[in-house]
Amino acid sequence: MELPSLSDFLSSVMVEGSGSKNTQASYARDLEVFYDFVITTRSEVVNFSQLKLQNFCTKRGLGRRSQARMISTLRSYFRYLQRQGIIKDIPKLEITQHTRTLPETLSEAEIDVLLKACQRTDGNEYRAIRNKAVLVILYATGCRVTELCTLDLMDAQLDMRLLKITGKGSKQRLVPLISTAADALKDYLEIRMHLSAPTEKSLIVNDRGHRPSRIDIFRWLKRWSLDAGFSKNVSPHKLRHTCATQLLKEGVDLRTIQTLLGHASIATTEIYTKIDSGDLKDAVSQFHPLSGVRPQKDV
Repeated sequence: MELPSLSDFLSSVMVEGSGSKNTQASYARDLEVFYDFVITTRSEVVNFSQLKLQNFCTKRGLGRRSQARMISTLRSYFRYLQRQGIIKDIPKLEITQHTRTLPETLSEAEIDVLLKACQRTDGNEYRAIRNKAVLVILYATGCRVTELCTLDLMDAQLDMRLLKITGKGSKQRLVPLISTAADALKDYLEIRMHLSAPTEKSLIVNDRGHRPSRIDIFRWLKRWSLDAGFSKNVSPHKLRHTCATQLLKEGVDLRTIQTLLGHASIATTEIYTKIDSGDLKDAVSQFHPLSGVRPQKDV
């Protein structure tokens, strides 16, 4: 027994939906769990109990967010089967609402500590310069780890202080580089030939001189977090959250942050509006007309 037209569906994710390889891999993992569920519980591929599926996923250690993603994957899969005429009706699947938690961020002081830690390379000055460029780009642009790994040399326009980033669905956006990021990238490009293979087109290179993988970036951040003395590893996504949160606190509007991060929907960006109660209290005390703090205008 196997899931009908599985390979064709996964191929369609790339072609019809303009999905990324990571999206395709995510769909494949979800459907692998679903296949295990069908085999283990002797359920039918189309006619099955969602409650049993949820219980099965819970026992497998999948949280609510992962289960919601699986339901979304199954909906896409069943719609594909219906379009191909393989099934007539699509099973009714409900996504259980889960509480969205505030993303963890780093303070400016923690960023400074991490910047110093990433440059401790046992005397390898070239790697220290590269590491600083990697960290500063992640933090200054809020780009995703995959977006960083897929950057090519031609994507850096230092004369205009711009970085062309290719995001989800192969959508491209131009992201401005603040002076610190532009300087770090300039310093790195001047020594890149000492780290890179001669024909390598990737902007960032790993310790072997080739395009880095996501695992390379996560491994670097894990080592830097350890050297910085942090209790938890810093992930690329935490740097992305930190970038967005700090911009919002400085008064940058949501639409601008949405464009910077490459969010398809403003709803995704709105999670950053959940500021903590301390910030809210300060804002109300400072700006509300009844607070008694604002200077009175002359009548």
